[in-house]
Amino acid sequence: MKDIQRLSEAEILRLAASGVAKVDLMGARGTTLCTMDEIEAMAALIVLAGALPGYPTDAERQPRFAALEASS
Repeated sequence: MKDIQRLSEAEILRLAASGVAKVDLMGARGTTLCTMDEIEAMAALIVLAGALPGYPTDAERQPRFAALEASS
């Protein structure tokens, strides 16, 4: 199994900035040029900035269909 490498704060900022710059400069085309690492860094930065309430695993934040499937 592949070891998961954690990104440093500086690496998250560098990758996220690179992805955002692509989107800012090229619009919709820039979104197709973002690497998976840049997308992961942008998502991590959103979470680290506290822009999302709670955690993605909180039951209150899950879509309704997930709750319906669990009760079946």
